[in-house]
Amino acid sequence: MKEFLSSLQAKGSLYPVKEKISPNLEVSSVLSSFQDRAMLFENVEGSSLRLAGNLYGARKNLELGLGFAPETLVRRVEEAVRNPSNGKGHLSDFRKTDWDYVGEADLSKLPILKHFANEAGYYLTAGIVAARFPGSEFENLSFHRMLVLSKNKVAARLVPRHLNQMGKEASQKKFPVSIIIGPPPRVFLAASLQLEYGLSEYMVANKLGTSPLELVLSEISDIAVPADSEIVLEGFINFEELADEGPFVDLTGTYDEVRKQPVITLQRMRYRADSVYQAVVASTMEHSTFMGLPQELKIRDALAKSVPGFRGINLTASSGGYFHCIVSIDKGNDGDGKTAIMNCFAASHPLKLVIAVDGDVDPYDLKEVEWALATRFQADSGLVLLKGARGSSLDPSSGKSAVTSKLGLDATLPVKKDRGAFEKATIKISPTVEQVLKGFKSN
Repeated sequence: MKEFLSSLQAKGSLYPVKEKISPNLEVSSVLSSFQDRAMLFENVEGSSLRLAGNLYGARKNLELGLGFAPETLVRRVEEAVRNPSNGKGHLSDFRKTDWDYVGEADLSKLPILKHFANEAGYYLTAGIVAARFPGSEFENLSFHRMLVLSKNKVAARLVPRHLNQMGKEASQKKFPVSIIIGPPPRVFLAASLQLEYGLSEYMVANKLGTSPLELVLSEISDIAVPADSEIVLEGFINFEELADEGPFVDLTGTYDEVRKQPVITLQRMRYRADSVYQAVVASTMEHSTFMGLPQELKIRDALAKSVPGFRGINLTASSGGYFHCIVSIDKGNDGDGKTAIMNCFAASHPLKLVIAVDGDVDPYDLKEVEWALATRFQADSGLVLLKGARGSSLDPSSGKSAVTSKLGLDATLPVKKDRGAFEKATIKISPTVEQVLKGFKSN
């Protein structure tokens, strides 16, 4: 992560905060106020370590950290997921790495944040849990919010995905894990993706880079972690030891409910004197980026297979990049609009609203989308309503059952319709007008 921070600094895109500031609500207040600004807090009360936040609030920062050209992120990630590396990286000797502190786990040494007033307490929000797939030499990497219970215990929120499945499959309900904080950008991105069970995120991370990952084994287990991680915590997750977790403000900006969740007991911790703790504030642009990108990949894959004229999608920022989708298509068949809507819902269960527009409408320009709804949509023919469908537990309106209704709006024109009456009138810009406009823009 250090190299990434240096790149941001060189671009003038890393904003230092030198004032002494509390991890109790103050840091999160600053981060949520300027969500597109990567920030480095140099003096957090109670800790000798610095804190970085909003690092990937702007997607261009993620592309910078990965070394990608602008606007190529989704394509490059799609390629890496389809053709992951054969190996997880180069394994180095743990003892040859330059850790300044290696000792008993003590979370009080870290600048862990309390983000919102009514949350249960202090939360790790950018920690990646690494665990071995049962009977495999490969690790699963996954993000989990973790409520601090004591200096060496956290309660980890598990959704019914890979780590939860590993707990069910494991012969022992207590097995080793490592928590990675501040890894290289490609590992952070790979850990946010929803890969098939058994495929290690390290394989995708390797494909996203130009050189193999440098990994080291954890001190108390055979779990590999990136050698240049800022902080590594090591211990055991116990699926038979449960604790209350929550309330916590999640993607929608509303408080999630209290649940009984597995406890992770930490035994060892290591970091460097100049290590930087990383935090993600829930419901910010950064949170939306990493929640939305896996859904976008699944939707794009489904549409590419089902709608020949698929052009692009926008998982809207206001819905957390998670609940609302606008899809742009060039229709070859009158059923393509509704086919696109249904395939979006099938690919991504959290979606509640899908709007289909013609290819001449920019799905990222909400004014154009609303114009298409105003001029091309008719409720009696373009409305798709699904009742009792699978939704997301993050949606407070769906209740504990996560069952929801879904709405599709087909704002595409019939294939044989005369498009002349539906196209926006334009005015040709003459050289004189161009000069006038330039003058306005410069003032």
